[in-house]
Parts: sequence; structure tokens; C-alpha cells
Amino acid sequence: MVKNIKDVKPAIISDEEAIANTSPFRQKFHVEPRSGVLNDPNGFVYFDGQYHLCYQWTPLAFHKDPKIWQHGWYHLVSKDLVHWQEIGPAIESDTKYDQYGTYSGSALSVNDQLFIIYTGNTWVDTDTDQWHRVPYQLGAFMDHENHFTKFDHPLLTDSPKGYTGHFRDPKIWQHGSDYYAVLGAQRQDQTGTVVVVHSKDLHHWTTLGEMQPAERNFGHMWECPDYFEVDDQGVLLFSPQGIPAHDGLYENIYQTGCFVGDKMDYHNLIFNHGHFQELDAGFDFYATQTMAAPDGRRILSAWFGISEIAYPTEKYHYAGCLVLPRELSIQDGQLVQKPIRELAALRKEQTKFDFFVSENPVLLAANRTQEIDAEIDMSTSSRFEMDIRANADNDKNTKLVFDKNEQLVSLSRADAGIPFAAKYGSERYRKLMIKDKIRMQIFVDNSSVEIFINGGIIVFSARIFPDNDQDNLFVTSRGGKTKLTASIWKI
Repeated sequence: MVKNIKDVKPAIISDEEAIANTSPFRQKFHVEPRSGVLNDPNGFVYFDGQYHLCYQWTPLAFHKDPKIWQHGWYHLVSKDLVHWQEIGPAIESDTKYDQYGTYSGSALSVNDQLFIIYTGNTWVDTDTDQWHRVPYQLGAFMDHENHFTKFDHPLLTDSPKGYTGHFRDPKIWQHGSDYYAVLGAQRQDQTGTVVVVHSKDLHHWTTLGEMQPAERNFGHMWECPDYFEVDDQGVLLFSPQGIPAHDGLYENIYQTGCFVGDKMDYHNLIFNHGHFQELDAGFDFYATQTMAAPDGRRILSAWFGISEIAYPTEKYHYAGCLVLPRELSIQDGQLVQKPIRELAALRKEQTKFDFFVSENPVLLAANRTQEIDAEIDMSTSSRFEMDIRANADNDKNTKLVFDKNEQLVSLSRADAGIPFAAKYGSERYRKLMIKDKIRMQIFVDNSSVEIFINGGIIVFSARIFPDNDQDNLFVTSRGGKTKLTASIWKI
């Protein structure tokens, strides 16, 4: 088993990266790996005058002869959350405590160093010849030269009593002079929850218990939990597994969402909250992590993908990317996401539109990568359609529809290009009160679309894999004319 990527022959690495570079689906402005698999964002933090972001990384996941397994974190830095510089491998699976996987974790600036806490995955053979997962919560410091030094001892060993080996993904924060972290956990009765741990010195940690109230029958495992406070309210963000779909919700194989409520009571861990809010209405969104920007904004990153789905880029020996960073706020008890303002730096040539759309489709643009900022007025129409990454005949596209009669907004990738994950459905929808005006901001990359509606009240994120001739943007109105006011920027 390879412990560090530097132990792999350079020719193997360069060959894998060369295969990935032949892909027609390489993203232009999203973070994605040079090769192999990218998944959960980790260690998302502002430190030493710049933003730091790592992601779980299996760079040789698709190399088969010989099969090489190597797993760790890959490190990026940025001044603006838009343009990222690759630092390279960060934490790797090179100790007895993380030899079967460097799992998710987080970072916190402490005393002029960056403290990292993460889960190390191991397996042990029991007396009954049954393999048993033993998780370790591990620590490290990073200095100003981006050099990581791991602690030589675990911070926490194994799962607490009453929980299975699924105990992972610590998200740290400071409250007063003390340090806290939440971890995703699975109880022995196969239900998911979140556990709070505490330390005064970062080296010695104790388990305080579950955050209360904790749902007893809401999925079988909660991954990547994150507790933070924004707009004077508490938010518990996490990815539950095993939630049945109903009424257009929870259609993906795994979900991501949050509880919003009062701030957590640190004395008894009570967290009074409302109903669970699924955070993204699209197809490909998981494993979120947030950080506090220097100006006080709460910024979110997430894996633009979901596990157990085979993406078309695997043919080119890579898979996965990250969503565009999003600013979080709370409106009327709902967690709202909007693209960070720094993304305006991507804008190039601008085209403006201001006209009434009829039942005759109108070609707005022919760009593969673009930002669309639009307002529609449906006062005199019943349906508005936007066909993204469409071919000339518009029989291949990613279709966004606003239906006033049904009071719904929907996104379909049934005809978007290469089909995948079809068993989980090709359309997603949300209820939306449509009277007249609707605002949308859309980012289209080579193999993705992110749609923010009415300032981020509803968000759709979807990976798409169009044909080479799909670079058109059409709009159509049904049941009357729709007023469209829009700016489109090439990116």
C-alpha cells in the first residue's frame, strides 16, 4: 500500500494526468483534480492572509495495472476564493492511525498556526475473523510554509460507547477560550446523529454527548456535520444517509441539508430547531463545509457529486469537482445560498437583453461557459423555459422551467448529453410561489450548471455532459409573453 504520492513513479502520475487532460468535460472555473477522485472539501479556512481549502483525493483511483491505492488531502490556496493555486499533497494516509483513509476534517487558526482535526480510518481483524472499523480522531499543525506536522497520538480513539465504527468528520470551532467539534455518528440501533466533543488545549478531548434534540429516526448515518451561527441563529448542517424520497424531496441517493433554530446551549447541548431543510434541489451536491471569512460572511463549499454514482469522466481517469463558493444567510428561518460576489472577477464580454419572449424560441447566446443574470416577469404568461447547453435543433438541452399554473420550478437533464445515474431520475422540482417577477443567476461550466433563484432561496446544482455541438441558450414563453431582462457574460 502506497503511503505517500511521492513514492509513486512519476511516469505513472503523468500518464494518469495526461489521460484526464484528453477529456472534453474538463471544467474551466471549478476546482477539480488533475487525475483520480475528488470528493469532500476539508480544512476550509482563512489563515495567514489567504484562504485554504483541501479536498479528499485519490489521485490514482483509475490506474489498474498495477492497481495503486493512495488517499489523502490535496491543498489549495487563494486570495479571492475564485483563483486557486495548487500547493500539492497535504495530509496523507501514512500512519497506523489513518492507513485505510484520511477522512474528512477541518481547520482552525490558533496561536499563529493552523490546527487540523480529521478522522483516520483503520480496520482490525477480530477474534472471530470479522473486520471491524476503528476510527481515530487525529490532529496536526500547519505552519506558514504550508508544512503539516501530525500529532504522534490520537485525540480520540474508536467510537464512544453506544455507537458503531461510523464516527467521523470533525468540524471544529472556538467558543470563548474552549474548543468544540461536532462529529457525524451512527448509533448501535443504526440511526444517525451528531456528537459534540470538547477540549481546552487541542490535545486532550472529551466526548460531551449528542446535540439535543437529536432526531431518532432520520437516516442511518449523518456525515460531515457543521455547526455555526449566522444572523443570530444556530445552524446544524449535515449529510444524512437513508432518507426516503417523498413529494419531490430527497430524490438523490444521499442528501445534504440543515436544521435552523436557536443557538446551541453549551451547558446541556440543547439545540431547538425547525424542520430539516434540503439545501440543494439539484442532482449532485454533498459533503458541505463552511468557514468564516474575515469580513464575517459564512462561506460554503461542497462536493459537486455524490458517492456510489459513476460519472462519465471516469472514462478519462478522473471524477469530481467542487461547487462554486456560496455565501450563507437566513431569511424567514430558511438557510439561503448565493454565489459569492468575488465570482464577478470571472466575467468577460457582456451582452444585455430586454424584450418580450413569445412561443417562438429565441437564441440568446452560443457560449459553453457563461454567467446569466436574469429577471423574468410572468405577469402575462403561464410558463417560461430556458434551454441551457442546447444543440441547434434544441432537442438536446438542460431544461429549466417555471410553471405558474403548477407553481413549480423544475430542472431536467433527461436530454442534457451523456446519460448517467438514470435510476435516481432525470428531473428535479421545487414548489415556488410565482406571481410575476423571478430573479435567477446561473453559472454554466463545461460540465455543470448551478442555478440560484430569487437570491438563493432555491438552488439547483447539476453535472451535465453535453455533446460538442451543445453550446446554445434558448428561451421560450408559453401561455402569453414573458418579459426578460438579462445580462450574459462569457467566462
